[in-house]
Amino acid sequence: MTRREAGVKSVRTETSEPVVARTRDKRFDGYLKGAGFVLATICAVLPFVMYYDFLDARPKPQASGKEVRDPLNRTNQKVVRETHGRQSGSGKPDEDLDTMTTATTSELTGDRLARIEEASKQPFPGKPVFLLREVVGGLVMIEDESGYWFVEKGSPLPDGSTLVAIERASNGSGWSIKTSDGEVIARTN
Repeated sequence: MTRREAGVKSVRTETSEPVVARTRDKRFDGYLKGAGFVLATICAVLPFVMYYDFLDARPKPQASGKEVRDPLNRTNQKVVRETHGRQSGSGKPDEDLDTMTTATTSELTGDRLARIEEASKQPFPGKPVFLLREVVGGLVMIEDESGYWFVEKGSPLPDGSTLVAIERASNGSGWSIKTSDGEVIARTN
């Protein structure tokens, strides 16, 4: 028997003609294994490549000729020497000085409480005032001391309330809004 005949099996069919079955070519399996190994290697190495930025994947910023100031530039920062509770100077603490750290002293407590009571009697600032300027397509333009704002139903207003409803006047000449506090503010020109 020759080498070629050893790998070929004959199969008889109904017509009694021998059909030659070919042996399976295993090269394709090898290609699949190789591709899987290469893919697994790339997946294992990719995080390191991105972390160390070997590929320089970030785009380079365009030079505009302007100097960018780093807000954290600490080149001129002065270092304050920390004493960690030690006293600097003569080396001997004053005999009258109490080195014990305390939160409050009893003689100052009365003054502090009086100042707190006095501050609590101070009136709160007034409610912010805003004006209704225009209504366009469900958006309301209001004006307060900081500028113009566009708000819609459910948006917070400068006085802390929310916009509940946008209503047209009964005669159709103007607009008004209703806030969650129950106020009705009419359009002013």
